[in-house]
Amino acid sequence: MKKPSFIMLAALLCCVLVLVPVVCSILYFGTSVARRLESNARGTASFYIDNLAERASATLDTLRGSIYYLMSDSRTRSIMHSDDEPTQTERLSVEESLNRAFFLGSQLDQRTVTGIYLVKDHQRYLSVLRSGIYLGTSTRVTHVYDAFREVNSARELYVDPAYPDYCYLIVDYFDLDTLAPMGKIIIELTISSLIDASYLTSIYPESVVMLRATDGRVLSGQDAAFAKAALTGNNGFVEADRVGYYHLSRQLSPSRVLVDVFIPRSAIFQTSREAINIYLFFTLVVLLLTLTAGAAAVYLLVKPLRQMLEKVNRISAGDMTARVGPTPYWETERMGQALNEMADHLEDLFGEVYEQGVLLRDAEFKLLESQIRPHFIFNVLELINIRCLEAGQNEICHMVSNLAQLLRANLTHRHEQAIPLREELRYVRYYLELQKERFADSLSYSIDLEDPSILDYYLPKLTIQPLVENSIVHGLEPKRGGGSVYVGIWEDEDALYIRVSDNGVGFDTSQVDLDTGEDCRHNHIALANIARRIQLLYGDRCGLKIVSAPDKGTEITITLPPETGEPRRVSDA
Repeated sequence: MKKPSFIMLAALLCCVLVLVPVVCSILYFGTSVARRLESNARGTASFYIDNLAERASATLDTLRGSIYYLMSDSRTRSIMHSDDEPTQTERLSVEESLNRAFFLGSQLDQRTVTGIYLVKDHQRYLSVLRSGIYLGTSTRVTHVYDAFREVNSARELYVDPAYPDYCYLIVDYFDLDTLAPMGKIIIELTISSLIDASYLTSIYPESVVMLRATDGRVLSGQDAAFAKAALTGNNGFVEADRVGYYHLSRQLSPSRVLVDVFIPRSAIFQTSREAINIYLFFTLVVLLLTLTAGAAAVYLLVKPLRQMLEKVNRISAGDMTARVGPTPYWETERMGQALNEMADHLEDLFGEVYEQGVLLRDAEFKLLESQIRPHFIFNVLELINIRCLEAGQNEICHMVSNLAQLLRANLTHRHEQAIPLREELRYVRYYLELQKERFADSLSYSIDLEDPSILDYYLPKLTIQPLVENSIVHGLEPKRGGGSVYVGIWEDEDALYIRVSDNGVGFDTSQVDLDTGEDCRHNHIALANIARRIQLLYGDRCGLKIVSAPDKGTEITITLPPETGEPRRVSDA
């Protein structure tokens, strides 16, 4: 397999060191900053449309109030009942009364409300506002009057296709005494001023603000694509003319008029794209500079390394006289000195290796000899067992057999960390039988197993037998008259419980530290070893509990997980 080049690895490392932070930054920038830009766009659109809806609703509410005022004003009623044209004085009187009643001078922008007209049959009309004299014409007003003769609503706006820049509030003028229609009140508004989008377009160019009725009529002249997008999409991202927009809608309550805002997705993320492009440009420049500087550094470093490689090849070929000369860098100089020192010590190392080989061969002979000794012991025990059988010494034969089985079991599982419960209980029975022979009839024991199926559970080797040994050595031997040992094993919920108890002399558990296993009188190292092994294998969820008191006996309970295989250390889990 061909080895990679150091120069290629250095170039790759330079690229990785430059590109990985860049990619991570772009990913962060593209997600975090994009979300922030989107959130800013939502906030800006919401602020704009809320202010626009509040301002437009206030304008329409004021105009609706002026409509009711004009119907109830005595001067206006007299003008509408008269067949004569109103004088200039009468017109100004109506306008001033209307201004005083609703403060129209501050409430209404004349760029938005271009005229309030009282129109009678035979196409005669009265312009209530002065602005209507200059901006409104009789042709436009009479055309709107004829086009919407059947319309009567103070909550809807209407647009005449002939004059798409204006929208109108059109209400019948009734005689309050007879409730007979006498004409119409037509209020003309400039759409571009009513939904002024200059603030929004200054932040997000090409944004669209659309005015539409709740019945689907488009009032502000946008094409059908925006109307369809407004109808099909709620507040969120929509598509119009294959362009993505963020859409937000508000109703000019209580009017049946809606304002829709469309902000192009490209305008929202334009700042992000520009920043990423600039960032990529500078990244490319930094990468080129890094590669150039890295190539120069690698060239200057590789030259002395190649010289050292030549010396190493000579040494590997057996030329122990090869040495590395001076190099221009401190690091390579240290490498050369280390290489020269290595060559100086190679001959000594060869001699040491030879001696170690001789020692290893001797150790192997000793290992074979140590492996023969256990077999010799078993053969001798077996020979003693046969002689006892021939002599009729059955009790001695039983003791020798138990001792041989106990030794054989320890050797059989000496490389295993955990064994099945059935094997551990075999150790316990062998040991108890030997101790029973020693104590004669003064020692009794019992092993209580709740369910034979738990014999297949694994536990750390030499967990129960040392506890039984402690019960006999520290509990029963100091007591005159012998005693009994009880081993109980059961399963409850998700734990395996093992209890070893005796009726011996007991001890003060407050003086026992399981970390050291020692107190002032006894050596409880076995307890500490068992507790430490359980903690290492299973953690704090398992452990060893001791209940004892002087002259009260001892009860030790172990909690283990019910595992059917080799346990793992907690750190490996």
